[in-house]
Amino acid sequence: MWRNKKIFKQLISILGLLLFCKLMAFAQIPESDNDPRGLSIPYPFVHLAHSDDSELAGTSANLRAHDPFLFYQLGRDLVQRQFRLNHGVRGKVGLLNIPLYIGTEVEGSKHGVDARFAREHTNSCGSCHSIPFREPGGGQTIASTGGNGRNTPHFYGAGLIEMIGEQIRIEILNEYDTNQNGLIDLEEIKDPSPVKIAPMRGSPLVDYGSLSPGDHGIPALNSAFRIWYLDEAGNVLKEATSLNDPGVSAFSFAFQPFGWGRGRHTLADGRKVAQGGDASTIREFFTVAADLHMGLQAYDPTQQPPERKGDEDKAGFGGLATRSLNGAQQFDFGGSVDRGTKQSATGLSLDDPDGDQVFSEFTEGDIDAVEFYLLHAPPPAVYKTPQTEQGRLLFKKIGCNKCHVENWTIKSKEENMGFPGDRRFFHLQTQTVSNAKGGFEFEGALISLYDEKESGALVPRNDSFLVKQIYSDFKHWDIGPGFHERRFDGTLQRKHKTATLWGLASTAPYGHAGNYLSIEEVILAHQNSAAQEQKAYSELSKEDKKLLLGFLESLSLYQTEEIPCDINNDGIVASHFTINDQELGYERFDTRFLFLKDPLIENIANVTDHKDRYRPLYLINNISEIYGFELPHRKDSDGDGFPDVLDPFPKQKGIIDEE
Repeated sequence: MWRNKKIFKQLISILGLLLFCKLMAFAQIPESDNDPRGLSIPYPFVHLAHSDDSELAGTSANLRAHDPFLFYQLGRDLVQRQFRLNHGVRGKVGLLNIPLYIGTEVEGSKHGVDARFAREHTNSCGSCHSIPFREPGGGQTIASTGGNGRNTPHFYGAGLIEMIGEQIRIEILNEYDTNQNGLIDLEEIKDPSPVKIAPMRGSPLVDYGSLSPGDHGIPALNSAFRIWYLDEAGNVLKEATSLNDPGVSAFSFAFQPFGWGRGRHTLADGRKVAQGGDASTIREFFTVAADLHMGLQAYDPTQQPPERKGDEDKAGFGGLATRSLNGAQQFDFGGSVDRGTKQSATGLSLDDPDGDQVFSEFTEGDIDAVEFYLLHAPPPAVYKTPQTEQGRLLFKKIGCNKCHVENWTIKSKEENMGFPGDRRFFHLQTQTVSNAKGGFEFEGALISLYDEKESGALVPRNDSFLVKQIYSDFKHWDIGPGFHERRFDGTLQRKHKTATLWGLASTAPYGHAGNYLSIEEVILAHQNSAAQEQKAYSELSKEDKKLLLGFLESLSLYQTEEIPCDINNDGIVASHFTINDQELGYERFDTRFLFLKDPLIENIANVTDHKDRYRPLYLINNISEIYGFELPHRKDSDGDGFPDVLDPFPKQKGIIDEE
């Protein structure tokens, strides 16, 4: 009998491993409520209802305030989910209508030279952002703006990057927007207006150029900024490209820390117009990518200015939208592809921009959840040893931190200055610990960043936060021909964003196009603005080079659910973590352990993982309850993917008149 049990456990372990390998091969997550490894998404896709009222049970505001770890998991599942045709994926497969330049049209182009790349080549974010598996990781190189392509970046620490970008914008406005109208009026920049930002108190300033007009009346800002122009009444002038254009009385801008950068567009009269980065906010990045890569359009009123909601003619050319449920200032840069010009009685868009007969492919509530997840995406980790610390000091000594700025401070909330503070509810902190085999591994601790109100609602403290070892100034630099990019229209883009080095060791190949296979190879390719630092590296001794490379190889990604982690703040990492006397294996950041409702566990087998850690195979028998499907604003009675409160075509009532 004992022998049979042992064989059964071994078979279960093998089957689990085979399932894991199968999922790894797809690098996207299917649905299955019968997966004892817990790798699948155990529930069908049901859209989320947006609300600002945290007492409406099951809405995005309610989950955020009362069940934040469930809200995080729902957002994570949307990023990793394998979407299907009935969800609306791939409505315009292969169509060359993604413009290379902002505000340009490519319909009817004979050779597609003004297009970035063809549409809709996947059905999951996880198919590209796949390393590590089931994380906001990096992946393959995709032919984007040019034939060499762009390397898929990871999104660990995305919320911290978003907050740094917004803070840079606020600091500039605090210095130059003297009449506090949220714009830069021409009068406010009649004197020299340099833009220099301190990443943290006492650190060298980062020079982002100037608000003063340079050639052809265009503010001389680094191309990481996207600029738009306004008339006297504050209306966005979508055709304006400089301060010299008719009717322009002010301009505004957004700092765009996401993406490698779009370079500059040369107009017919010779003016060069910066195209900014790829996105300013998490919402913008996700919704644009969901449309371009998967054919899923978001109806997201959060990204539409109230006065321009439903207006397609003026969409996507600039202007402030609203501040999101999660506290991030949004911009009208076209992230809300579905404008909602026609709506159901429940407030869903019936526009169907890609004509695939699937409406409201992402709701505002869905995007709330994705934003919350990526706001809290943990930052990368660092293997810290005496040797890697020596390498870090060498990195600074030869000047690499001139562009790869080590640390940034997110300032605490100051309403009179406009600083929102750290908007997160929690932070996953990692450290290096020695293991039983004499090596090192990561260990985590979940740090709470929220307070509880009398109503029971949770709210972020909005304190300051030191973002450690991120290694970027987020500027666009020309670091030599080894990084120049020949774009599809034949032009040459010379400047790209300074790579954030955190996670470097887990993100090969290197460079924005992924054309360097080793860290040393990409260092040696640096020229132009980085020639001095490259030379300093080349002159290091063999031993010092090894130390410096060892440091860079210590900047790592990790699987957030795999590393041992203290999630209950008792100061220890339990080898046998329990909930209601149910053993769940070693303590780790599995958000299901932190949902408002506890999971009911059915143990399948007691096994250990590849590191000899106890991690049983089990099924959860109350999926509907813990994932909130019994809440009023989550209930989907007819199983069509829309909760009853949003359903535009409830089967029991017939079609709702769209007027």
